Amino acid sequence: MMQKALCCTLLCLTVAGEDFLSRKSSISTRCLLQGWADNNHLGDILKATQDCFTRNAVQTDQGEVVLQGTLGVATGCVLSNLDQAWGWHPVLVGSGPDTGGPYDIYGVGSRVTMIAVETPSGHWQFMLRKGHSGLKAGSTNASHAPVSVHSHHRGDATQQQEADLIHFAESCFSKQDVDTSNLGSLQMTLGRNVDCVLQKCMETWGFKPHAPNSGSDTGGPYDVYGLGATVVGVESPSGKWEFVLQLKY
Repeated sequence: MMQKALCCTLLCLTVAGEDFLSRKSSISTRCLLQGWADNNHLGDILKATQDCFTRNAVQTDQGEVVLQGTLGVATGCVLSNLDQAWGWHPVLVGSGPDTGGPYDIYGVGSRVTMIAVETPSGHWQFMLRKGHSGLKAGSTNASHAPVSVHSHHRGDATQQQEADLIHFAESCFSKQDVDTSNLGSLQMTLGRNVDCVLQKCMETWGFKPHAPNSGSDTGGPYDVYGLGATVVGVESPSGKWEFVLQLKY
């Protein structure tokens, strides 16, 4: 995957083989700071970023809340993919629009790995720090949060799909509650839980719905997302959350 060794400096902007460019999706990724990641780690991170930002578009035309929610879903998907590949995932310590540098102000030495993503909706960056051990499937050490799931708007979902989504959300959100200690943790954990739901959709239905929005439960009206949109609400100890799915698009 990596065609030649990365340079020893932390700034790794133009290494051959490090960009994953998809003409179909107009998404490209690159490393800004290599940090703690070795070449194999970095290749996996870039591949996961390409895949997740292709499938989960960042929305910039519906306000800051939707932007942060969709960016959280995409970065949460990255962490979920890395957890599946490695059995653990790094900590998301920040995400947002690409600042254009200088990037080494975020961490000197090997502390931070920073990735940039160019998408049709804008240029984004996120930072990862090593040190969080994930939980493999079937682990008995996962925390369990009591959750209550509601279908706020069925949209294009069939009755069976609606029931499946409630079950998926109960399973995913109960494994680990949304962390509201800071914005980065909120985005990461909410995005990871929504991506978990999407993964279960793929396993059960053979396709993943589009997830254009997630965040705090607005309290309705829920048809503002479109008559075909499916809106699921989750009540957990950390708060009330909702995510929007488009099953036909």
